[in-house]
Amino acid sequence: MVAIIKLLVLALTASATPLVYRDVITVQNDITQKIGPQINTLNKDVSGFPASGLTGALAIHGDVQTLVSTVNTAITNIKSTGSFGTVSGTTILANIQAIVPDLLATLENIGLQEPSWAQIAGGQALMLSDLHSLNTAFSNYMDAIIGAEPLLLKSGGVAIKAQITGAFTTAIAAYSYV
Repeated sequence: MVAIIKLLVLALTASATPLVYRDVITVQNDITQKIGPQINTLNKDVSGFPASGLTGALAIHGDVQTLVSTVNTAITNIKSTGSFGTVSGTTILANIQAIVPDLLATLENIGLQEPSWAQIAGGQALMLSDLHSLNTAFSNYMDAIIGAEPLLLKSGGVAIKAQITGAFTTAIAAYSYV
């Protein structure tokens, strides 16, 4: 009798515990509703710098920190989803490719703004640190995407990662002598 009660308690506890399951829709929403809009915000703040001064620099730093956190959460969601199907994988790659131009433009502008960051005490070192954090997050993100893609789509993910990595390498190089 005691064993039956324990079994019932265990079953009720298990059924009351929410499953931590994510699906492809979550991964797509991370791209289109979170990462993409945050890249747009960062791009807008970077475009407004250096005219925005120290306030703008702080906004950019905050944008980067938020984006890193969001990308890291998206990595967890990808890993919880598991492998993508061909249709879903194609859609996900298309969604990522749609946000890449804004990310590349943002990184290019950040690289060009190095002299303005030098005008702020500790600005160059802060931006270099932010670039490294963001680079790591996006590199890990693309590794997770590539890992979840079906074999025939992995090369598309590798190509996107190469674009992103190249842009980060160029932006980081502008600050690396700090």
